[in-house]
Amino acid sequence: MKIIKNYLYNSSYQLFLIILPIITLPYLSRILGPTYMGINSYTYSIINYFILIAVLGTTTYGQREIAYLKNDWFKISHLFWEIEILNVITTVISYAILSIVIISSGKYQIFLWAYSISVIANVFDVSWLFMGLENFSALALRNFFVKIISVIMIFTFVKNENDLFIYILINSLSILVSNLLLWPYVKKWKIFIGIKDFKRLHPFSHLKGTVALFIPQISITLYTVLDKVLLGYMGDIKGASYFDNSDKIVRLTFTLLTSASTVLMPMIATEISKRNLKKMNGVLKKSLSFSLCISIALFAGIIGVSDKFVPLFLGSQFDEVKIILKLQAFILIPMSIANVVGNQYLIPSRKSKQLNVSIISGSILNVIVSIPLISMDGAFGASISAMLSESVVTITQLWQVRKSLTFKGINSDIAKYLIAAIIMFLFLYFEQMFIPGWISIIIGVLLGSVIYFSILIILKATIVDFAYRILINKLKS
Repeated sequence: MKIIKNYLYNSSYQLFLIILPIITLPYLSRILGPTYMGINSYTYSIINYFILIAVLGTTTYGQREIAYLKNDWFKISHLFWEIEILNVITTVISYAILSIVIISSGKYQIFLWAYSISVIANVFDVSWLFMGLENFSALALRNFFVKIISVIMIFTFVKNENDLFIYILINSLSILVSNLLLWPYVKKWKIFIGIKDFKRLHPFSHLKGTVALFIPQISITLYTVLDKVLLGYMGDIKGASYFDNSDKIVRLTFTLLTSASTVLMPMIATEISKRNLKKMNGVLKKSLSFSLCISIALFAGIIGVSDKFVPLFLGSQFDEVKIILKLQAFILIPMSIANVVGNQYLIPSRKSKQLNVSIISGSILNVIVSIPLISMDGAFGASISAMLSESVVTITQLWQVRKSLTFKGINSDIAKYLIAAIIMFLFLYFEQMFIPGWISIIIGVLLGSVIYFSILIILKATIVDFAYRILINKLKS
């Protein structure tokens, strides 16, 4: 029941994160336009690297280690402050380096300074404590509150392209406030230690563990953000905007799948500590089947409606996003697999080496292919680079876990998902030709979903039976 409750909390917030850009992105794309949205994408992409350096893997590491300790509050208090002290040190170092970069940079300094508040905010980010303790309700409620306030401020104060600085400031300050709101809970739980105990803390004892997780995170950021940085650096600011908006749409649809990963990771870590590997494998198999079911449907749905959706959603200035979005939609499939194998198995199993190898492989490929592809085809080339990188990461992970995990029977399910997706796509393709405007999108999404899942029921896909049993058990309880 706790897993379902946490999933609902996390899913409700992730759904909220999907709804918010549906409200704000059409407004911002029309107010700021491709050029200023490109500047925003370029500057935030640079800041992203320094946020990762500040975090240094402490979020994932902290969540995992807290989950292992469970209700031993004495050990939790010591662990919390050791990780938090390390977090402060890495943030100070990161911000110092960032300051040098901003001062020496020739362009967009004022926007970079505004975004630098996001780096400072990391000092106060203790969300990993809540995730490790599986207290997702506090995180969800905090995030709901801050996001709603920030959206109201965006619509109130961002009125034209000259308000880009205000928009960035709102985003940065909302992150800072959001992190500060978690500290009253820390006080309530009495996660404090005496001065004598403070002297016995060893924050650097966690450095090896955090760096091991930092390497894949910085590698992921390298190949997910590098394309935007290169587009901006090469002078294609509009291209950075086209690629970024397409990337946002794809990754927003992916958030419900990552919600399952965040909730399942502490539970899988617990099963591993109990050496209950059979149960863990069963959970992972169901999770992978669910992820593929949704990601394949999303892929078919996006390419089916993108031609009509893009101009309606972003405006006519973003017409080039149509083809880019179709290409990027493919990455949902390898991302869904890597989310299960990497985040739900390799991290809780402390197999950081295997995770690092897969992600570094994707990063190396991205660095090699991005520069020539972007120089030749701009945002289109960046999309191809992203597809190749995500695929390499996933293939490498599957190869590494081939002996430790078994997904017997899942190929049959994948075939059923593909059949359902093809039929749904054909429906969307013809439906878009005859029905105009937003009505076409709404009907397409609703009827397309019904068609997809109806075919899965007819084909007797395993995931349908699994979902049915969960629903029955829920109703009985």
